Amino acid sequence: MEASGKLLSSRLLSLLKNGQWGHDDVVKLFKALVEQCNGRNEDFHTWMMRILHQVEIHKISVSDLTSNDSNIVDQVEEEINKIAKNTDEKTLDEIMKEICEQAVIDEEMMAQVKDIVSSVSKCLSYSTAPHLQGIKESLFKLCKAVEKTVKYKPRLTQMVSWCILVLSKSSRLVQVGTGEGKSCIVAMFAAYQAMMGNTPDIISSSPVLAKRDAEEWSAFYKRLNITVDVNTNKSEDKELKKCYECQVVYGTTDSFAGDFLRQRFHRKDVRPNREFQCVIVDEVDSLMLDKGLEVVYLNSNMPLMETLNGLLAEIWFVINQLKRLDSGEILGPIRLLSQILSEIMHEHKNTYKVSFVQNAVDEAKQLDNASSAETEAFLTMFVRNFPEYSFKLYQEGPDGNLEKLNEISPRGTTKKQAISVLLLGNGKCRLVYYEDSLVKSLGKMINKYLQYESKGEQHESCIPGFRDLIDGKLQTWIENALQATKMTVGHEYIFHGDGVVPVDYKCTGIVQNNMRWGEGLQQFLEMKHQTKLSNMSLITNFMSNVGLFKKYKNIYGITGTLGDQTELDMLKKLYNGNETCKIPSFRRRKLYELEGLVIAEEDEWIRTVCNVVKHQVTSTVYRGPRAALVICETINRAEIFHKTLADTISKDKLKLYVNNNMDNSKIIYNKVQAGDVIIATNLAGRGTDLKVSESVNEAGGLFVVQTFLPLNVRVEQQAFGRTARQGSPGSAQIIMCASHFSDSVKLVMSLNTSFTSLFSHLNRLTTLMSRLTSILMPRGSTEGLFEEAVNHYLKHNSFQSHKAMVSALTGLLTMKSFPCMESNLEKAKDARNILVNIRLSGFLEKDIPKITKKEDIFSVYLEILNGVYEDDVFSDQRDVIVSSLHECWGLWLLMNSSEEKPTETMKEQLKLDLSSAKRKLLCKQSPSSMVYYYIRSGNNLREKGHLTESIEMFTKALGDGICWEIIPLYNRALATIKKKDIGYIARALADLQRADMAIDSYKSHLAQILTYVKSSSQEPKVDGDTLLSKQFRVKYMIVDLLKMNIQDSVIKLKRVESRGGNVRLSEKHTVFLAEDLILSPVRVLIELLVEFEHIRSLGLDNIYSLDTIFSFSGFLSNMFK
Repeated sequence: MEASGKLLSSRLLSLLKNGQWGHDDVVKLFKALVEQCNGRNEDFHTWMMRILHQVEIHKISVSDLTSNDSNIVDQVEEEINKIAKNTDEKTLDEIMKEICEQAVIDEEMMAQVKDIVSSVSKCLSYSTAPHLQGIKESLFKLCKAVEKTVKYKPRLTQMVSWCILVLSKSSRLVQVGTGEGKSCIVAMFAAYQAMMGNTPDIISSSPVLAKRDAEEWSAFYKRLNITVDVNTNKSEDKELKKCYECQVVYGTTDSFAGDFLRQRFHRKDVRPNREFQCVIVDEVDSLMLDKGLEVVYLNSNMPLMETLNGLLAEIWFVINQLKRLDSGEILGPIRLLSQILSEIMHEHKNTYKVSFVQNAVDEAKQLDNASSAETEAFLTMFVRNFPEYSFKLYQEGPDGNLEKLNEISPRGTTKKQAISVLLLGNGKCRLVYYEDSLVKSLGKMINKYLQYESKGEQHESCIPGFRDLIDGKLQTWIENALQATKMTVGHEYIFHGDGVVPVDYKCTGIVQNNMRWGEGLQQFLEMKHQTKLSNMSLITNFMSNVGLFKKYKNIYGITGTLGDQTELDMLKKLYNGNETCKIPSFRRRKLYELEGLVIAEEDEWIRTVCNVVKHQVTSTVYRGPRAALVICETINRAEIFHKTLADTISKDKLKLYVNNNMDNSKIIYNKVQAGDVIIATNLAGRGTDLKVSESVNEAGGLFVVQTFLPLNVRVEQQAFGRTARQGSPGSAQIIMCASHFSDSVKLVMSLNTSFTSLFSHLNRLTTLMSRLTSILMPRGSTEGLFEEAVNHYLKHNSFQSHKAMVSALTGLLTMKSFPCMESNLEKAKDARNILVNIRLSGFLEKDIPKITKKEDIFSVYLEILNGVYEDDVFSDQRDVIVSSLHECWGLWLLMNSSEEKPTETMKEQLKLDLSSAKRKLLCKQSPSSMVYYYIRSGNNLREKGHLTESIEMFTKALGDGICWEIIPLYNRALATIKKKDIGYIARALADLQRADMAIDSYKSHLAQILTYVKSSSQEPKVDGDTLLSKQFRVKYMIVDLLKMNIQDSVIKLKRVESRGGNVRLSEKHTVFLAEDLILSPVRVLIELLVEFEHIRSLGLDNIYSLDTIFSFSGFLSNMFK
C-alpha cells in the first residue's frame, strides 16, 4: 500500500506547525530528501513518510541536519538514522552549561558541583577511592551503594542534583524532569542527611508512592546502615513510635501532620523525640501550591453533632423542593398562602395587639378555598394592616415561566418588603426567589420551622451553645445543600465502602479515602444517594500543608514541574526565600507536541479524540502501531471514552485507570504494548511511570491525549511527562471541548476578546489572501496543487517539474504559516493562566494568612491543653474535662473562625473564654448549654462510687428535649439503684418509665429523618434497601433492644414495689444488649458494633439487668400500708 500525497503534505506541514521548523528549512529538507530518493526502487511516498516520521518522533531540528554552510547535509537519511539511534547521555560540561544559562545562579557553588561530580564520576569504575574526602567521599559511597543494590550507576544529572541540594546554604527546590530518576536523588540526599546525624522526613504525593519508594530503596539504606520506614500503613501507636525512631521516614502530608496531632492533641506516644529537622518533598509543586491549603484533622467524636442530623435532613428536604425556571427565578416549596401570612403576622405579635394578630390569622385560614379575586382582596386588606409588606402575584404561563397577575402595595410607604408569590389554586402557592437572595430567604423560612426562638444564649464563658451554632451556621449549611445538588458522582466524588469519598480530579485524580467534606456538605451528599449517614464533624485539631512545611528548619523539594516565574516567586515568599534550580534531562528530550484542538460540541469532541487515538494505535506503511494514553478530567468522561472505544479496540488492549482503590498493577507495572489504549484521569499523570515496549518506541513512543484544559501549566506538563521519558520518543496533543470550559474561563475569554482586536485585522487579511489564491489557483487547494506537482514530478522527473513541485510546496507552507487570529486553545490557556495568577494572589494575600491565623490560635489551645494535663487540680476528672474542653474549643472556633479581629486579640479572647470554661468545669458545671459534660461526669463519678454527685450530674443533663433524655434517665436510674437509699425503687422506676417514653420519641425523630431523605431523592428507584435504610434499621434495632432492657427492669421494679424487697443489679458492656444476635450475618454484627460504639460515645457506658430479692419485712411493710 502506497502512502498518499495528502499524508505527505500533512507531515511537512506538521514540521512547520509542531516541529518548530521554518518554511524555508522544510523546503530545504524536502529538496535534500528528493535528491537522495532519486534512483531508489522504493515507493517515493512511503520512503519520504518514513524519513519524515523519524524526524518528527525524534524531534530532530534543522540545526541537527545543517552543515557549516547552512545547507542540509548530503547524506540526510544516514544523518537522521544516526540521530535516531543515538542514546548518548549529555556530558558534564553540557549539563553545567544548560543550568548556568537558565538563570542567575551561584557561580562558586556551580564550580564546586562540577569539581565534585567530575572527581567522583572518574572513580566509579573502581571499588574504592581512598583519596576522596568530605562531600566527594560521601557521594562516592552513596553512588556505590546505589550500584550494588539498585544495579545501576547514578547518572551525571542525578549527581549534579544531589550536589546542588547538599551545597545549598538555605532550602532548595529542584526541578528534575519526569522519568529522570527523582527517587534516586531523594534517597541519596536523605541518606546523606542521615549520615550527617539528621532525621530527614520524605513526603510523597500519595501513600502508594511513599510505600513504593521506601520498599524499592530499603536495600540501599540497609547497605549504609541507615534505618528506614514508612508511616502511611501503621495503625498501632507502638508501630508508629518504632517508625519514627528510624533515621529516614517516608510518608505523606496526611500521615506526618496526623501523627503530629496524635502526639500533641490526643497525647499519643507516637513521635515523642523526633524533631522537624529537614524535609524532602517529592512533587513539591503539587503539595506546596495545589494542595498548600489542604488541612488534615483527626476526627473528634462529638455527640452533640448527631443532634444536627434532623435539621440537615430538613434543609435537604426544602432544597429538593425548589424548582428553577428557565427565566432565572427559583420557586420555593409548595405551601399554603395562609400559613405564610400567619408566620408574617406572628413575627409582629409584639408590635400589634395579640387579639388583632389572632383574628387576622383566623381570617387568613379562609384563603385555603378562596378564588383569585378573594385572595387579592384579602392581600389588599393585609397590606393596609401590615404596611411593611407588598405582594407581587404571578401565575404559571404556557411555557412554564411566570406571568404577572397583579402587584399589591400599601400607599404612602416607601420602605417595604416585597413578597413574590406564584398562585397555584386551592390556597396553595410557591414563593418566588432570586439567586442573590435565595440563601438568606431560605434561612429565614427554615428558622421559622424550628421549634425554638432563634436567639443565641449568653454564657459567662462566651462558649457558644447549640442554638448559637445553628444560628451562626444555618446559611452555610443551606449553601452547601445547594452545592450538593450540583455535584456529580464520578466527577467530584465516588462511592467507596458505605459512603461518599472525594476525588481530587483537578490535580492528581486520587480518590481521597481518608478525607471528608465539612460544614454539612458530606452529609448532604450522603442523603442525596442514601448511603450511610455520618455525623458532621466538629473540627478541634488541624494542620495545613503550609503549616506542616513551615515547621521544618530546612525544606528541600524535587518535582518535574516547578511552574512559571509567578509560582516560583510565590514559593520564595511563602517559604523564606527558597532558591530554585532546573536540572536538564540526561538525554535530549524527544517530546513532539501536536497542534491542540478545541472542539465546540461534545459529540464531535468524543469522535475526534477516538479517531485520533485509533489512528495512532493502527499501523501505517511508515510505522507500526503505537500505544495511547487518554487523560480525562473526570471518571465519568473516562468511562464515556472507554465505552466508545470498546466498539473498535479489543478488550485486552483497552484499559481503564481511574480509581486508586482498584488493582491497577497490570497497568502500572506491565509494559505498554503496541495497540494498547489506557483511558485514565489525572491519576495516570503525576508520579506514574509507564514502561513502554521497544516496538512502541520504534513506532514513535506513547501518544498522550489531554482531553481537557488542565488546572495550570504544571498539571499539563505532568500529563505530557508520561511520554518521551529517558530519551525515548513520544508525542502529545490537547483536544478539548469548549462546552467543558469553566464559567470563569469563559468569562475571562470573553473579556479578553477586545485585546485581540488586532488579530481580527490580520484574520481578515488572511481571508482576503485566501480568496485571491482561490482565483489565481482555480484547480483546487494548495495541498491539492502540491500533490499534483509531486505526481507530475514522479512521472517526468524533469528540471521544470522539480521546480514546480518545490514552488507548490513553498506556496503551501507560506499560506499555512501566515499569522491569523489567536486560536481558541491559546485564548483558553491565556484565560486559565490569568485565573491561576488571580488564585495565587489570593492564596498569598488571603488564604495563607487565614489558615496561619487559625493555626496560631490552635497553638494557644494546645498550650492550654498542656496546662490541663500538667496541673494536678484536674487529675480527678481529667478525661471528662479534656473531652468537654475539646467540645468548647471546637464550638468557639466554629463560631469565631470568620472573625476579622487581629490574631493577638483572638488569642487573648480564647484564653479568657477557656479560662472561664475551666473554672466552671472544676465547679462541675457545663461551660455551655451542652449537656454531654454532665453525662460524662456522672458516669465518671458513678464509677468512683460518688453516687449522690453522679445523680446530681445526670439531673443537670436532663431538660434538653425528650429525644435526648434517654441516656441521663437510664444512667440516673442505675446510680439510684446502686445507692439504694430510701425510696430508690420508686425513683428508679419513674426514670426508667420516662426513658421508655423518650425512646418512642427518639424513634419518631429517626423516622422523620428517613422520611425527609427518602422523599427528597432525585435518584432512580432501586430494588432492595438503601445503605441508609439498613443503617437506620440497625439504629432501630439497638434502641428496641434498649427498650426491652428497660421494660424488663420496669417489670421487676414494679414487682418489688408491690411485694416489697430489693433488687440485685448486674452491669455489662453495652454490646451485651445484642447477645441474642450473635448468630446474625457478619455485616449486621459489624454495623451493630459501630452503632454500639456510637451510643457509648453518647454516654451509655453500660447496661444493667435486675433480679428481685424477696424481703419478708418488706412484704409485711407493703401489706400494712
